[in-house]
Amino acid sequence: MSFYTSLSGLQASQSEMATISHNLANVSTNGFKKSRTDFADVIASSVSLAPAQQVGSGVMVKGNRQQFGQGNLIQSANALDLAVSGDGFFAVKPDAGSAT
Repeated sequence: MSFYTSLSGLQASQSEMATISHNLANVSTNGFKKSRTDFADVIASSVSLAPAQQVGSGVMVKGNRQQFGQGNLIQSANALDLAVSGDGFFAVKPDAGSAT
């Protein structure tokens, strides 16, 4: 049992390292937003034990979340370069004419 608990921690750490590597590889990419790995506890499912007596069975990756914080704004001489200052996104209109 403890082997699988340890293994789940190693697998979760590997996933976090992959996310960090992705963030570092794209640190100089314009418009890149970093990701963050979220973790959750794995609780042993035993109906006979009270919640205070249940033992954890490791950790799992709950998901990766995109961080949408304000990035750096860089002045450009190109009139076609655009940026959003503060919260928000660009609205894009498809060819059909309906906004999405």
